[in-house]
Amino acid sequence: MGNPRKPTALRLLSDNAGKRPLPASEPTYAPCTTTAPDWLTGEALVIWTKLAPAMALNGLLPEASRESLAGYCDLAGSYIDGRRAGKEPDIKVLQALRLLAREFGFSPSSQAGI
Repeated sequence: MGNPRKPTALRLLSDNAGKRPLPASEPTYAPCTTTAPDWLTGEALVIWTKLAPAMALNGLLPEASRESLAGYCDLAGSYIDGRRAGKEPDIKVLQALRLLAREFGFSPSSQAGI
């Protein structure tokens, strides 16, 4: 199984390093506002405040991804709050965080695969 396609926005940020033709048929989405959903609170809101502006600045936060990013922030916030309370992390939460982080390119290895 090969790597997933790199989004055009990321290819443009890297100056289209491979110099391959850019796809003409890739869907375009309206940019997302960086205002957090009103249901995000606590640590989840702090994480949104860090991630959303940087992603939007680089054209990596379309409106279609807003809820997915909010879900990532909510899970990450719950994980952090639980650890601060001395609770052991739920492996399912960690797996979900890892999968969402990969989708957004939040780790060096996932950035290479985007």
